[in-house]
Amino acid sequence: MILNWKEEITNIDPDIKFRAQGGWLKTVEELDKSVTNGFSLVGDFIKAGDFEGEYSEGIYLDCNKEGTAKKPQTDYRLFRFRDGKVRLLDLVIDAQNGWAQVFWDAVEDEIEKEY
Repeated sequence: MILNWKEEITNIDPDIKFRAQGGWLKTVEELDKSVTNGFSLVGDFIKAGDFEGEYSEGIYLDCNKEGTAKKPQTDYRLFRFRDGKVRLLDLVIDAQNGWAQVFWDAVEDEIEKEY
């Protein structure tokens, strides 16, 4: 389905300063609990920006960098895209070490729903 990722996220979180200092988007297809950082959320990085693109249903992890170069803030948001709708599952604002583990339960729940 065709989506504008920026539009979808700002509809969910109007206070977001989308990609003010950068960021990325990736799919989340499985968990690898042998690591505790972002690599535990296994998937592919995809191009996402202020444009329309084709997205498949699934789980997505969005990293949005806000703030300034001297005082950056990195926020992570976990989304589920299904039936034409993007739904926020969980978020970590101003992430510190261990941020990825916050999403593990939500990812496991969503993966179970797929099967």
